[in-house]
Amino acid sequence: MYDILIVGAGTAGMACAITAAQHGAKVGVIEKADHIGGALHWSGGHMSAGGTRRQKAQGIEDSPAKHYDDIVALNESTGDLDLIRLATEEAPRTIDWLEDLGFEFAPECPRIIYGHIPYNTARTHYGVDKALSIFKVLKPLWNEQVEKGQIECFLEHSMVDLRIQGAGSKQVVAKAQGEERMLEAHFVVLTTGGYGSDPAYFAEKHPGVPLLSSTYPTATADGHRVLEDAGGDFEFAQYHLPSLGGVALSPGRCNFNEAWAMVLTSIYRQPREVYVNAMGQRFMAEDERNADTRERIVTRQPDWKFWLIFDEAALQERGENGMENPIMIGWDTARIKAAAKEERFLWKADTLQDLAAKCNLPGDSLIQTIKDFNQKVQAKVDADFGRTYLENCVLEPPFYALEVQASVLVTFGGMKVNDQLQLLDRQGQPMPGLYAAGELLGLGATSGKAFCSGMAITPALSFGRILGRNLARQIQSI
Repeated sequence: MYDILIVGAGTAGMACAITAAQHGAKVGVIEKADHIGGALHWSGGHMSAGGTRRQKAQGIEDSPAKHYDDIVALNESTGDLDLIRLATEEAPRTIDWLEDLGFEFAPECPRIIYGHIPYNTARTHYGVDKALSIFKVLKPLWNEQVEKGQIECFLEHSMVDLRIQGAGSKQVVAKAQGEERMLEAHFVVLTTGGYGSDPAYFAEKHPGVPLLSSTYPTATADGHRVLEDAGGDFEFAQYHLPSLGGVALSPGRCNFNEAWAMVLTSIYRQPREVYVNAMGQRFMAEDERNADTRERIVTRQPDWKFWLIFDEAALQERGENGMENPIMIGWDTARIKAAAKEERFLWKADTLQDLAAKCNLPGDSLIQTIKDFNQKVQAKVDADFGRTYLENCVLEPPFYALEVQASVLVTFGGMKVNDQLQLLDRQGQPMPGLYAAGELLGLGATSGKAFCSGMAITPALSFGRILGRNLARQIQSI
């Protein structure tokens, strides 16, 4: 029997297991993948905190209270305000802890990130290798506790059931290679991640919402299903908000690290292209700076998708520094041309009529839209949508179309907990001995109805550490 059994060896699970083991607890961990780390192998690794040592060293005045106030201003006091306060209070200690472990910050950090609604203060931190920088400092701590026998990890084990045997014992049933294994513990902490890689569960929670997912492949609602069957309460699905830029590499899947359009905001790149919806019509100012505004406009378009229309001159144009700055993050012009030949999500044609046919867009409408837009560029006035960056007509063949969709990077719905991170049933009562952290809680809990930078990974680490400390202390008193 373990003191603490953790389901999921990702961001929150690793932090919880390491901390609990360091405080003397005997920890068991089950992980469905064949490796630990979860989305740390996948994520951009943005973390936010107010009042870190790194901020102070750079003369940035900040605090947990200011961080909290910024979040509730951005999300209009939505989400779980108790969890947001807990997360912001713990956040600087978490960032400083990583620094003590040798975490290699990207040199520009902390900074303000404009891919979501920006904070007023530079408080977003990340590593030179994105989230892998976090994994690199956690892995030695994990290995140390495994070697000491304080952590025992079962890889390729999927949780299939949860049995509550009174206040002092919980049983988790895991399946590996078709055979079931029963593990028992005083406390169970679920850190199984989100549900963006489970289309059926996503559709159940977000009926009518299209899913193009860039979430970690193991984010398949395992914990959600088991907890709901046990009476757990699910919340915050109503806050779902996608990210812009995903292109379908395969049906229902995209990948932020492989192919992503630079359409989150115009702050980093002014648009040389025209955005059209399924009717072949413009629907927004392409140079809108506010990421939240852009995201919500796109969700009002059919299937939450749009096409970027541009010509050869726009593709070849270089910035004032002489460097390429194409629409796909990290791509160059040659790679874009190669992708256009494949005709999966990017198409090329010598006429707008042929381009429309390839994209299943109404040709007459697209041609009129481009004609009207070119006139706006000539007049330097966009009376329809208020676009002010009007430098690129669409005149020089070949013409290109890039299909972009509002995509899922993280899921907003999740299982409800109290301020002690105890899972709650549908009557609002704690489920004895059961706790949770990480994306299982949903981004809506810690970010509300807006994307607040760094409010996924930092709370996952912080809540994992809090649970590791607190549950280890409780074990000592048993």
